[in-house]
Amino acid sequence: MIAQVPPHLQKKISKTVAQCAIPWQLFETGDRILIAFSGGKDSLLLIHFIESLRRVAPIHFDIGVFHLNQSAPDFPASHVLTQIASMGYHVWHEDLDTASILAQTVPEDESPCGLCSRLRRGILYTQAIKHGYNKIALGHHRDDAIETFLMNALYSGQIKSMPPKLLADNGIVTIIRPLIYTPEAWLIDAAQYLNVPITEQTFCTRGHAGMRYETKKLLAGLEANNPKIKGNLLRALHNVVPSHLFDIKLRSALHHKDEAV
Repeated sequence: MIAQVPPHLQKKISKTVAQCAIPWQLFETGDRILIAFSGGKDSLLLIHFIESLRRVAPIHFDIGVFHLNQSAPDFPASHVLTQIASMGYHVWHEDLDTASILAQTVPEDESPCGLCSRLRRGILYTQAIKHGYNKIALGHHRDDAIETFLMNALYSGQIKSMPPKLLADNGIVTIIRPLIYTPEAWLIDAAQYLNVPITEQTFCTRGHAGMRYETKKLLAGLEANNPKIKGNLLRALHNVVPSHLFDIKLRSALHHKDEAV
């Protein structure tokens, strides 16, 4: 077993997973799901809760675990992957020296996040297709979603986040995020009961000077004054009022839809 999560934590996290999985149809009969394993608490708990769901679900789907080794020093992936494989999962890895590629490509005064993300996604898509997986499960949680929402609005001038389910750019593989309704604090609590080592180190060669770190600090300050801030931001992503936004293309699409009706 990867984890022995106490019943109270198992119950409330499983509930958020079900609240996401059922309406979004994240798991369907015959799915072959590649779980992207980073080595941190989120991806390890993702394996645990997907397996917990699979045991009680009235449908059958297969699970594989893939690790992209980004050449992080002292990363305990080999030992952990061996333990995960002993549970009967198809487990494999790929090596990519992300740091060297970013150092050669992205100037020091620019954010490497976009290129780093594209490199990882490309490898994930390639591995999923190569090994016959139609879905990729990522370990993003509620805090990741709302931080991304704010980052896009504040730094990129866009209203978008991390949806629970998304057809990848290649039009073949579907991305799913079963933990996207789950608060990170709950996962931190559950991580204490993992039976395998985890790493919380960042693969980023630019330290914590990036946009996400600044956004985390902003949210922490807001939450200190209003504990409902994060929950409200998650609800905001469910309660979009297109007629009250500024996107002309969106208003035009709504107008044509109304005419068609």
